Amino acid sequence: MSAKSVIETLAAFVKLHRELNEIANQKVAAIKSNDMSALEELVRLETAKLHQLQLKEKQRGMEVAAFFDKIGAKDADLTISGMLPYLEEKERELLEKLQRTLVQEVDALKKQNETNQQLIEESLRFVNMSLDLLLPDPEDVYYQRPQQKERHAYEEGYSIFDSKA
Repeated sequence: MSAKSVIETLAAFVKLHRELNEIANQKVAAIKSNDMSALEELVRLETAKLHQLQLKEKQRGMEVAAFFDKIGAKDADLTISGMLPYLEEKERELLEKLQRTLVQEVDALKKQNETNQQLIEESLRFVNMSLDLLLPDPEDVYYQRPQQKERHAYEEGYSIFDSKA
């Protein structure tokens, strides 16, 4: 039984993940150079690619289900791995290779996204530290002589109003 459409869809998955990896690598440069407009554009591009991935995933699910319908395996595992025993050797090898490649691309994307997350957190720490340096601590705004005791008028019998004035 042929699985040409599933192979094509899986190849498209690999291509989309490579494009997402490229975008993630470009985000590093944008984050390091603090180029917010480039970062916004990359996020928009990434969102479009993720939408394409969702559509391809739906398509893959329908193609796998159609494959099992064609061969009459109603109770089979509706996954690509579940398809492998029913395929010719050439198609099986190609699907297994595409699966491995896809797993590698997903792992690379996960690592790159973790790196980007760390860079963003570091940038936020730097911004917070800069703000802390620019804004004075509220306790440091008022100066008081260290040896001078704070006197409360009501404790020493003084009134708030000066009656002699």
